[in-house]
Order: sequence, then C-alpha cells, then structure tokens
Amino acid sequence: MCDSTLSCYNNGIETEDTLPNTHLEHPEDFIFDGRRAALAALKEMVLCRKVSVKWDGAPAIVFGTNPENGKFFVGTKSVFNKKLVKINYTNEDIDQNHTGRVADILRLCLYHLPRTDRIVQADFIGVGGGRQYTPNTITYRFPTPINRDIILAPHTFYNEVSPNAEATVGATLPSVNGTHFIDTTDASVGIWFAPKLVAEILALIPKCKVSKDKYTRLYLRTFVNKFIRAGSIPNGAVMYAAMDDKYKQEVNVQTFMVWHKIFQLKQRLLDAIVVNGTVECYIDGQPTRHEGFVTVSNNPVKIVDRLTFSKANFNLSKNW
Repeated sequence: MCDSTLSCYNNGIETEDTLPNTHLEHPEDFIFDGRRAALAALKEMVLCRKVSVKWDGAPAIVFGTNPENGKFFVGTKSVFNKKLVKINYTNEDIDQNHTGRVADILRLCLYHLPRTDRIVQADFIGVGGGRQYTPNTITYRFPTPINRDIILAPHTFYNEVSPNAEATVGATLPSVNGTHFIDTTDASVGIWFAPKLVAEILALIPKCKVSKDKYTRLYLRTFVNKFIRAGSIPNGAVMYAAMDDKYKQEVNVQTFMVWHKIFQLKQRLLDAIVVNGTVECYIDGQPTRHEGFVTVSNNPVKIVDRLTFSKANFNLSKNW
C-alpha cells in the first residue's frame, strides 16, 4: 500500500468533496461526505505512522492562556462555541456558566492546573490519590497510586480560542505541582498490510452514490449508529435494504459496501497499534483495550472499536 497508488486514483473523483477537519470522525463515515472524503480517510489510515491514545475521560477540559487578553482560563469545549461562549477566568465565571459536577471539576482545574502559554484540550480522569478511576465508560487501573490532586490526559493544542481554531493532535505536557498529565502519545503503530482490501475499496468508491443534502448525511450517521448500538454490523446490502425508503434514492448499495470495507480496514489498523503504558482497562469488570486512537496528522481521524466502545457509550447512563 503506497501513497502513489492512492494519488493516481484522485483523477477519477470529483474535486468538490474534501476531508473535513472541524471535528474528529470515524473514517468509515466519511463516505457519507463524498468520494474524495472517503479517499482522504482511506489514505489517512494507510499512511498512519503515529497515533495519540484516546482516553475515555469526562468532561473534556480546555485550558491555557487566551492570547486576546493574556489571561489564564479553564472551560469545556463550550469555549469554542460560536454564540454562547463559556470561558472561565475566575470561580465566579464558573458559577455563572456551569453547574453540578462539571462546575466542581472546573474549580479544581482552575486551582491546580499549571499556568501555560499554550491552549490545551484534555480529558479529565479524576482526583488523585488512588489507583483506579472510572471517569466515563472505561475503568482505568494504574500500577501504583497517583499522588497528585488531579489527573488529566492532554491530547490537542490550539492556536486560539475560537470556533475556527487550528488543532494539533498529539499534545503532551509534563506533570507538575498538583497535576498529573498522562502521556497520550505512548503508543506505536506496527507493520500491517491489507492491499487486497484497499484495492477493493478503491474499485468501489467511484460507484458510490453520494448525497449533497446535509440532513441525509446526518440521517446516514444516525442510521449506522443504530447497528453499533445493537452490537452487530451486517453487510452493505443488508444495511442498504434496512434504510428508510425516502433516503434510498440518495445513496446506493455500493455506498454501504465502501462503509463496511473501510470499517474492516480500520479494524486491521487497530490490531497493529500497541500501547506501551502499564495501565489496565476494564468495562463492567472485564479486561478490554483502550477506547481507541487518533491519527497524528493534518487531517486526523479517530480509530475506535465501535462495536465495543461506541456501543458501551451509547448505552451508558451519563452522570456528568
């Protein structure tokens, strides 16, 4: 599998479809955005050499120094809202913008996080002092107790606080004072090959029918999530047949065949990724792997075992 093979294929795909970088997507879902988007996601996986580990923390914490005023802030992803921006410089701001457990966590972060010039996104894992933490779906068991006040898993740097901020995946920070920062880059991608599967995907992509309607694209993502939630993914023909009739003219069976094959390719990549840390992961007391990974590049995608972790998240009763 080489870059030249994929580059030569670009000539057969319309140029208006691109790989969005506004938020992380599953690579198989990009076929719903267009043939070029699917090709870009395919290329992202084939050329993947470095990944960031996805930690299943909650809530997401964004913190750092706002370059517009030089002030340190904490917040959730709502700091990037287009309209109702919730950015907190003081405890009074937190009281005004947030409630409950999220507000309590933000107060701890405002007090304990190091004052950095960077803008960082991290997953909150828990309050220090123990070995075991269950911030969301996965329970993490560390080899020894973490004797710091708070534990976070940083993963992304931003250049500004705005809805259009540029993101750099693969962020790391040294633990300091009362904060333990987990190294989310402690993973490696082994050698893996799937030329036959890649060739099958490349042959099918030009045959896919792609909808230009944003509501249809949203429906398609919701539609496949029903199979994820149920814990079983049938072949492309069965998925297409199960669609609501009013959407069937917007796509074709090849669209779902490509979705299914990219899903399979992603599983191959998942099997080749090794996490080097010593943290043990559990779901409902049963040993499991990390939630997934994010490719470290200019067009990152998330590499997640959806039948394990997305299903578990869909069926989790959130308490935050």
